[in-house]
This record gives sequence, structure tokens and C-alpha cells, in this order.
Amino acid sequence: MDPITLCAGTLSVEHPDEVLLDYLDVRNGYSYPAYDLLETNGTAELVDGDLLAPALMGVHVDAGRFALLREMMPALEGVADLPEVALQDADDDHVLCVAGLFGILDEPRYAGRGVRGTIVSKVLHRKRPDLVPIYDSRIFEAYTAPGVLARTTDHAWQDFMAQLCTQMREDLQTEQAAFLELQEHAAGAGADLTQLRILDVLVWRAADSWQ
Repeated sequence: MDPITLCAGTLSVEHPDEVLLDYLDVRNGYSYPAYDLLETNGTAELVDGDLLAPALMGVHVDAGRFALLREMMPALEGVADLPEVALQDADDDHVLCVAGLFGILDEPRYAGRGVRGTIVSKVLHRKRPDLVPIYDSRIFEAYTAPGVLARTTDHAWQDFMAQLCTQMREDLQTEQAAFLELQEHAAGAGADLTQLRILDVLVWRAADSWQ
């Protein structure tokens, strides 16, 4: 495949099909299929088992973090009520619904207690992999490169996630044909992935200078 350009034109991914298929190869030890195919209740409703899913992406979820996530559950359960739309087709109101789930992190009582956007996003993404993005340090680095989003850690989570979703939506729309082709490549490898999950894989790998 031809290269695709992401992150508002600041990140070029060479051979995106090869990058994706390399990630999907179980011999390489990435989070697929363990994270993506983890079975809990089979619906978008959160249950305790979903709170452990970030561990399958290399995030430590100890008893304290698990307890804190359970405390946050009433706010996070809104993931089951998100509109039935993929991010590439979402309007601004849909984006605000997604970002609103992260508003719990802006409450002072949760500051400095070990659960931030990385863990919450990896809990929620599995429930709506077409609409809720995965966030971690590599995504932050790529999407706060010069010319994309403002690079600062002094932000409200709800505001930042709205900005991130908006930019990811633009990437998915700009490279729509490529993402459709990449979904076909994934399906050929036996993986039923959303375009948003594929975007995460490409940015995450490219941010690590994949060769």
C-alpha cells in the first residue's frame, strides 16, 4: 500500500498494511488478540472483568486501581449508552458524548490516585471499539506534535479527549479509502477490527519508529 498521512499531516506511515499485519501476527507478542477478543459479558455494559482489560495492553492494574475503577463505574457505565455510530461518521455531539466519559478524571478526588486517561480509555475502548479511542503516551506524543494539538499536561481530560477524537475523526475521514482497504487486510488475517482500532495500531507503531 501507499503511505498514509495521519495526525493532521504530521505523521507518515510507510507500508501501513505491513505495519498492521505485523501487529496482528500473534508470534510478535502484541496485545492482539488477547485484549481485543477478551470475553466478559459480550455487551457494551461494563462489568468488573472489563476493568482488568488494560493489563492485556501492558498497564498494571493492581487491587488499588481496580477498586478505584469500580468506584468510577457509575460514570463510566455511560459507554453502553453511546450512540450507534463509528467515529469516522460521528458528529460533534457524538464526540462530546465520548469525551464526557472522561470527565470523571477531572474531579479533584481522583487526582494523583493512579488512574488516568490511559487506563480509562483501555477499559472503555473494548466496549465501543468503533467510537472510543485508545489513549497512551505514544498517542499523546503523536497527536501533540507541532501542528496538531497543544502539547500540555495541564488540561481537562474531557476537553483533551474531545480534541483528540476530533482530530482522529479527521484522520479517518481523510484516509477513508486506505482504512477500508486496511480493514480488508485485517479480515484476511482473521481479525475483525474497526477503523479506529487500526488507526491506533498505526499511530502507536509509527510513534515507536517502526521499520
